Amino acid sequence: MKANFLTVAALSTFICHASGYVIARADQVSEATLANAPPIVFTGPAFPGGPDVNITGTVEHIFAKLHEMNPKYDAWEFPDYQQEMARKGLTKDGPIGLGARSGNLEKRGWTKCNVDGKPVGNYITQCAEGIRYLKGLNGYCGAPKGWAGCSRVSCSHNCGIFLCNDNNHKISVKCSNIVGDFYDIVEECGNKWKDFIVSVKGAIYRDGPPKWNTLVASQSC
Repeated sequence: MKANFLTVAALSTFICHASGYVIARADQVSEATLANAPPIVFTGPAFPGGPDVNITGTVEHIFAKLHEMNPKYDAWEFPDYQQEMARKGLTKDGPIGLGARSGNLEKRGWTKCNVDGKPVGNYITQCAEGIRYLKGLNGYCGAPKGWAGCSRVSCSHNCGIFLCNDNNHKISVKCSNIVGDFYDIVEECGNKWKDFIVSVKGAIYRDGPPKWNTLVASQSC
C-alpha cells in the first residue's frame, strides 16, 4: 500500500498519543487542550539562598505550599527577582491593569488575538488573583513535552492563564516572564470600549530559547 500524507499524519498522531503528548501547531491550541491541561511544575527556592524545590499545581497552590515551607516567603526578598521584575517595568504593589508596567519596554515575539475560546470579561477583577499569585513566585514554571503541550498556570474567577510549549521536550521559563506576557496580551488583544479594556483573549509567542507561548482565555473555574 502506498503511503500518503493522511496515512503518515494518522500514524504520527497515534505515535504521539502513545508517547503521552500531542504534536500540534502552537497557534492552534483548542479549548479541549486547555480544559485538560495539567497544572504547571514550579522549580525554585523557598528561602533566599536555599535549594530549589519542585511543586506541581496552579500558582495559587504553589504559593500556599511555599508559605508552608517558609511562612515569611516573599519573592521580592530575592535580589535576582527584584532585578528581573524591574527590567519588565513591574513593581510589587503595582496595579493589575495596563498601568502596571511601563510602556517603553521592547516587545519580542508575536501575538495572536483570535485564539480558540471565549474572552475573559472584566479582566482586571477576574484575572487579578492569578496575576497577584504569579507575581509572588520566584522561580521557573514548566510545560510538558510536545508542541502545544500546555500547562495550567492559573484558573480563578473564569480567567485561565496557560503556558504552552513550542518544543518536543519539556521546558521551564521564568514565572515572571508569564507576568510580562499577560500584560503584553492585554495591550495587544484587549477589547476596548472608549478608553477602557472590557475583555481580553489572546496568546503571545516567544522566540526563546526555549520557544513558548502564553495564552489567556475564559475557563470554567
